[in-house]
Amino acid sequence: MSTERLGLSAHRARFGEWRASRPFLGGVLLALGGITVAFVLIFSMGITFARASPSAFALVAATATFLCGVFALVEPDLAGLLGVVGVVSVVVSLVGTPLGAVLGVVLSILGGNLCYAWQPEAES
Repeated sequence: MSTERLGLSAHRARFGEWRASRPFLGGVLLALGGITVAFVLIFSMGITFARASPSAFALVAATATFLCGVFALVEPDLAGLLGVVGVVSVVVSLVGTPLGAVLGVVLSILGGNLCYAWQPEAES
């Protein structure tokens, strides 16, 4: 079956327009970085966290980083602010994060910088 028959070309065009109107790569990298940090925390420490442990605090910060990435995709007008908040929260999560979360921190910092630098296209 061809893509025109299934209507996929129209969906791809709409997705392309949606993606161009927001910081897509920055939001995705920010969200993936938050997920990576959270998974490293959960799998290295297990599910049992002490109430006030640095790992529990780092998990909250990793969740905030993930949410900043998602909200940057949903609300592109706030992308600059969300990029800064995402980078700050992932740096704060370094307090309780094992060394294995370096990839997540790097992804989050790159995504936050891309969100901060993103500018909407000028309408002609």
